[in-house]
Amino acid sequence: MSISPSFPEKRKKRAKRMDFDESADEWNVSAKNNCIINLKNVCDVLLSHLGWRFETLNNVSLDFSFLTGSELFENETDQLVKAAADLALKYNKDLNASELTEEIIHFKHHAMSALPSIKNTTPLQLLEFIFEYSMANIFPNICIALRLYLTLPCTTATCERSFSKLKLIKTYLRSTVNQTKLTNLALLSIEKEKSNSIDFDSVINDFAEVKARRIKL
Repeated sequence: MSISPSFPEKRKKRAKRMDFDESADEWNVSAKNNCIINLKNVCDVLLSHLGWRFETLNNVSLDFSFLTGSELFENETDQLVKAAADLALKYNKDLNASELTEEIIHFKHHAMSALPSIKNTTPLQLLEFIFEYSMANIFPNICIALRLYLTLPCTTATCERSFSKLKLIKTYLRSTVNQTKLTNLALLSIEKEKSNSIDFDSVINDFAEVKARRIKL
């Protein structure tokens, strides 16, 4: 980056030693070595958090892995039924275990007969396949499971993005802003592309029509 490192040395205070104190003097570390030590600590924390984050997402991905084309093609029906039952147990508020296990048996045969290249089929393509042939009512639990699987990463990213945006929005100038206004400002900042495409003149006109006070003569 063509930036020359500069590490100005500061005069260090020598700690006063008491009588009979046999401890060694404080370890003298140069400014350059101190920077290297702190940088390595930051990198270590960053790598450990990244590993934890991707390990957690990988565990979630394994729960839904049977809803991919390759798993449907390679796994036996008993394995798919067990994976479906385990998934329904974790997401029991959204999925019905008995219905999902029945649906996965029939869905395997439908997908293998209708999709010639099922080995390379992604979960999104399976969901599109369900809606293309109007089978959402036939396989409702599989449809819900696929939608859960496809939206979980987006949900995680949205949470992270909202926290970073709040730091930019809630400065000392807006320290007393109420929760409703702060939420609306954060939403506008997160969805910046959509908010920039809004025609503000039409919004102003719509607001004026709703809030207009006309005196009846």
